[in-house]
Amino acid sequence: MDNIKAMPTAVNYALLESALTAFEAAKKLVATVQVALSLENQFDIRETAATLDYFAYEPSRQ
Repeated sequence: MDNIKAMPTAVNYALLESALTAFEAAKKLVATVQVALSLENQFDIRETAATLDYFAYEPSRQ
């Protein structure tokens, strides 16, 4: 990180622009994922936990 201080200002701005572009792309991806995983598409945590407990702790019926 010491090299950044020695770089010309134009290079520092270019690095900041690259970082900002990456963050904007990440923000778009997060927004897309949030829509895809909206509440109506999520699974019921309690039901899933109960099902997993059943398969983990109930004796086999075979």
